[in-house]
Amino acid sequence: MDTNIIAIFQFLWSAFSQSSFFFYLRIAAGFIIAVLLIADILLISKRVRTDVTVAIYGANVPKFKKEKYRERWSNIMKRVEEEGISGGKFALVEADRLLGEVLERVGYKGKDVAEKLGQIPPGQLIGVSEVTASHKISEQILLDPALEMSLDEIKAALEGYEKFFTGLEIY
Repeated sequence: MDTNIIAIFQFLWSAFSQSSFFFYLRIAAGFIIAVLLIADILLISKRVRTDVTVAIYGANVPKFKKEKYRERWSNIMKRVEEEGISGGKFALVEADRLLGEVLERVGYKGKDVAEKLGQIPPGQLIGVSEVTASHKISEQILLDPALEMSLDEIKAALEGYEKFFTGLEIY
């Protein structure tokens, strides 16, 4: 006797797929899939709502009153343009003070700006390396107000602060 196993399985599958049990099984599977899909969407949306600031900024950034910071930043930049090198040095110190306030607001604690900057993991916020270099220049100015600097060096240091503030969408 020659039995064709494949033909037998095809006949059984055909009979099963046309049965009313298979019809109800497909309806139940569709219902379960829909419920699981809705549950996944709800869980993902809850996660996105709580982590959106972490996803965008790399840290849990509270809402800033941007106008306050933008006004202070524009005053800092005006000082450089209007007063030259001496105003630029003061502007760097003021930008560093602003940076300290922003870092405090974001949640980094410390006795000074350098300690707060040291708490930021590499790659977490945009412009950390640039603002760290700018902070070091600001510290040098505080230690030696007669420090020789060109206007281009001052503007380059301010660009480090600006990149950091732009990354947090403050400026």
